[in-house]
Amino acid sequence: MKFSFQTCVIVLFASLIGVASCKKLDDEPDRGEATLISRLYISFKDYQPNNSSIKNLFIVDPADTNNLDNIYQYLSPAKGGGPVIFDPNAKSIFQASEGSVAQDTFIQRIALDDIYGIPGNASAIGYTGFTNVRGLAYYTYAQQNGTSGSAVTNFLLAVTGRNMLYAVSRPEGKGGSTGGSKIIDKQISLGNIVPTSVTLLQSNTSDPNEKLLLVGFDQDGANKGSGFAVYTSLKRELIDRAADTIVNSNTFSPAVKVYVQGKTALGAVSYAPNKALLAVTAGAEVLFFKNPKELFSGSGEKTIAPDYVVGGTSTGLSAPWGVAIDERTENGKFFYVSDLTTKKISRFKLTDQGNATPEMTKNYGTLTPNYIFLDARERTNF
Repeated sequence: MKFSFQTCVIVLFASLIGVASCKKLDDEPDRGEATLISRLYISFKDYQPNNSSIKNLFIVDPADTNNLDNIYQYLSPAKGGGPVIFDPNAKSIFQASEGSVAQDTFIQRIALDDIYGIPGNASAIGYTGFTNVRGLAYYTYAQQNGTSGSAVTNFLLAVTGRNMLYAVSRPEGKGGSTGGSKIIDKQISLGNIVPTSVTLLQSNTSDPNEKLLLVGFDQDGANKGSGFAVYTSLKRELIDRAADTIVNSNTFSPAVKVYVQGKTALGAVSYAPNKALLAVTAGAEVLFFKNPKELFSGSGEKTIAPDYVVGGTSTGLSAPWGVAIDERTENGKFFYVSDLTTKKISRFKLTDQGNATPEMTKNYGTLTPNYIFLDARERTNF
C-alpha cells in the first residue's frame, strides 16, 4: 500500500502550524519514476532550560512546493540549535549546539526511520572539545575488498571556535553508550585559523575518496581578510595516519588560502556539486561562486570575488546566516536563507541575482532560525 505525503503523518501544533507530515524515504511511485526529496532542516538557536515547548529542529517536507508550512517539529537535547547536517548513508541528522546560549559539549545524532523519515530518539556524541562547533561535514571512505565489494568508513567532521578540526569515525555507533570505544579519532589543529564553516568539495583527482576540505574563516592570523583555507590531505590524515594521532597545524596545513575580496563576516556555506555552485553568507548578503572545484584548487594564496551576490533592501536580508542550495539537476530551482535578525526563512529562485525579492518567506513564531540544511535528491539510495 502506498502512502501519499499528505496522509502519512498528521500532527497538530497548538502554537504554530496546524498540519505537518512527512514523505516516505524510499517510496517509489507505481509508475517507476524516481522519488523526489526536498527536505529542509532548520536548526533554531532558541533554548531555555527545562522548557520542552521550544522545539529546536524543524523539518520542512517538502520545501519546494507553494508554501513552507508542512513542518515536523522536534525537540533535540542540543542546548540551542547550531550546525545541522543530514546524510543518507548514515540515515541520521547530526546537530551541534548553538554554543553561545549554554555550555554544551555534545553533538546529537538523531536517526530517521527509513519508512517516513521521522526523527527518533537522539543519542549524544560527547567530547570536551565540542563547545562552539562552527560547522559539520560527513566524509565517506570506500575501500575495495577484492571481489567481495567495498568496505566503507564514515567520519563526522566538526570544526570549532577553538581552532580545531575533530574527526569521529563511524559516528552512527558512537552516540549514547559507546562501550568504552574512543569518541575522537583525530584532533587536528588549524593553527591561527578560527573557522566559520566547513564543507567538502569534489577534487580534481579521479579518486572519489579524495576531497577538498574547505574551512571558512574571518581570522587566520595574517590580517588579510576573510576567506577559505583549502586542505587536500584529508584521506591521509583520516585513513593513513594512526587513529589516535594529535595532528599539529604544521603537519596539516592548507594547500591554498583563498581570500574573498572586500567581504567580511563569513557565515555558513552550501555546496551544490551538480550545479557547480557554492554559496556563503557574508554580512547582509549571500555570495555565489561558480565552478568551486577549480576555484579552490592550486597552491599558495589568491584573492577572488564572488561571481554574483544576492543582497539589498528588496531581499529582506539583514543578518543572513544559514544557506542551502537545491542541487538537483532537473528539479533544483531554489536556494534558502535563514536570517538571525528578521527570524525568517527566505526562499529565492536559483536564477536570482542582486537586489532580488524572495519567492517566499516564512516565520515560525518567535523562533530564531540559525543553521539550515537541505536534503534534495532525485533518487533515494536506501
